[in-house]
Amino acid sequence: MRSLRTWILISFLAVGLFVAQVALASIPNVEFVSLLFILISLFLPLSSTLIVSLLFTILQMLLWGMGDWVIGYLWIWPVWVLIIHAFKSINKDHADRWALLNGLWGFLFGALFAIHHGIFYGFNTMIAYYIQGISFDIIHGVSNYIITSLAFTPLSIVICKLARQYQGERYESHNKNR
Repeated sequence: MRSLRTWILISFLAVGLFVAQVALASIPNVEFVSLLFILISLFLPLSSTLIVSLLFTILQMLLWGMGDWVIGYLWIWPVWVLIIHAFKSINKDHADRWALLNGLWGFLFGALFAIHHGIFYGFNTMIAYYIQGISFDIIHGVSNYIITSLAFTPLSIVICKLARQYQGERYESHNKNR
């Protein structure tokens, strides 16, 4: 059972993701959300990170309205969280590895949404959606790579300090939670 303090932390992290997404919403497919999910996943257990992704999606829906994209977010962001957790022991705190994975995620994100549209609207729509979105996927992948390359290490240091303050002396290093 999670403590009230943990629920508050999860809620604040979801709001932080939401604010990061809204702040860059005017720039198509340039976002900090994917990187922030990496950092959150390094410091929280899988179940808590999955709850953060659910709350993040709900906040998105409240702002942007209900659409088929909400159903996509409900399964695509958890897929990203699962991928991150699968690579935690391999990537550890190597910014270059996370940048590469996050860049690949930017390309994969569009393909997963194409599959999502294919399920709802058929194979032809899936192909059309994917082809139409390739330029956005390229921007997404390249920007994810650049953002992670530049921001992973400084943000990781800040989050490690915050985690130490949050958890007190029990928290020695973010490496121990990986």
